[in-house]
Amino acid sequence: MKKLISLFLALTLLLGVLAIPAMADSMKVGSLSYLNLTEEQGKALSAFRQSLLKLLVLHGVIEGEEPSDEVPAFRMYDTLNAMLMALQSGEVNAIKVPYYTGRYLCSTNNELRSTSVFHPEKASKADETALNMLSDGYSFMLKEENTALRDAFDAQITAMKEDGTLQQLIDEHIIKVAESGESVAIAFEQFEGDPIKVAVTGSLPPMDYVAADGSFAGFNTAVLAEIGRRLQKNMELVQVDSIGRALALSEGTVDVVFWTRGTSENELKSRQSRPKPGDGKMEEKMDEQRVPLPDEEKAYEEIKNRPSFEEIEKADTRDMPAGTIITQPYFSDIQTWIVLK
Repeated sequence: MKKLISLFLALTLLLGVLAIPAMADSMKVGSLSYLNLTEEQGKALSAFRQSLLKLLVLHGVIEGEEPSDEVPAFRMYDTLNAMLMALQSGEVNAIKVPYYTGRYLCSTNNELRSTSVFHPEKASKADETALNMLSDGYSFMLKEENTALRDAFDAQITAMKEDGTLQQLIDEHIIKVAESGESVAIAFEQFEGDPIKVAVTGSLPPMDYVAADGSFAGFNTAVLAEIGRRLQKNMELVQVDSIGRALALSEGTVDVVFWTRGTSENELKSRQSRPKPGDGKMEEKMDEQRVPLPDEEKAYEEIKNRPSFEEIEKADTRDMPAGTIITQPYFSDIQTWIVLK
């Protein structure tokens, strides 16, 4: 059976990771809670990623311990601190975090290490598609009726991408901070009128970061301060647990949730040219878009238990409860695994 590489890669959209340490049957992995995904669903969906990870290891895009065929049990935690405590106590063997969060954690705690090294410069065309699928896109989440504010945020995110401001903030408050472990607080300009209340968790440094003294700092603060300045609106930050984001939004405690995990920007762009179910020529288009693999990689073309389009769409909304909408992604990152040294 022929296999479209983009659909093959979609297997790992469900719970993308960078690499997995060698696993035993008792392997348990901690993850920050999703808003629309249970632990058992997380375990089942993670089974789809193994062949793609082996492909990326084979190509040298990922250097580290090769993933096992064993599927770990997932345990979800409401805060990063709770997840780190679980790792320290042996409740879990590894934790799954965004790549730059992993680098930040390792830079601030010499007892931790990442299980893999990422070499994007080695990526082929197929690998680049894989990495797009492996990446999580981070977006602002709002109530579905709040389209006007969502559109206002979208317009500013687009403008910040086009004029280079967003990349500057990423360089300064994510990439640099991930290496140094040091973040700086950002001052907000003040304007007339009611504030836009935004939920932040502090559970995703250096993206979503709250300093030890309780002050809001880092990338989240910088992005929101810039959006507030452009909209001429006050931004009021409210700290909540990761799992409490949805409740804070539904109860009206906040207007916006700072981050929700969904489809990455590059993956959204690539989907525009992909065949869609029901178009009458789907299989033909799939064959046209298929990327040939070398002979030694043919085994990766035939993947058992491939997901349906419905399952892929479910994965897209794994961090979105019913009744919510999101902005376009303002940042994308792959996942890595952190273990004790």
